[in-house]
Amino acid sequence: MTIDMKLIDEMRKRTNCSYQEAKELLEKHNGDLIEAIVEFEKKQAQYGNFSGYNGNSSTFGNRVKRMFHKGNVTRFSVEKGEETYLNIPVNILLLILLITMPIFWFYAILVGVLYVLGYKIRIKKDAGRTVEINTIMDDLSSKVKSAAKWDEKPAANTNQTPGAKKDQGENEITIE
Repeated sequence: MTIDMKLIDEMRKRTNCSYQEAKELLEKHNGDLIEAIVEFEKKQAQYGNFSGYNGNSSTFGNRVKRMFHKGNVTRFSVEKGEETYLNIPVNILLLILLITMPIFWFYAILVGVLYVLGYKIRIKKDAGRTVEINTIMDDLSSKVKSAAKWDEKPAANTNQTPGAKKDQGENEITIE
């Protein structure tokens, strides 16, 4: 049976499921939207939020479970070359940071030193996606350098409008 896209969209809107899940459930129930939603809710209740059925259950407990699961799947790693020196779940990293909050400045310095020494600092998300902290720091530093242009003096403004006050010794640098 061919399922209409409008029906799939309606199923997704009501359940927050994926296109594949909506299509499979609607095909299984011959296009009966109510039956497909009921089965989706039964599976979600049976397996919770870790089964791949990502319904829009918005209870506080379910949100905490999702966040905890995501923190265990997402990993923080420090690498140099082919060697991995640290690879821990983000939940553990956050716990360490909370316990040692008074020396938080130490971690900022440590990340800077590791960056300068050529270590790669990554946050690896689920499904192989990574966030490269080094790339973010490189982009940020290049943007700051290009925006500031510390070696150049600002050009004098020769286009004075008639009646405008002349510069009274004030210097102005605009960074856009």
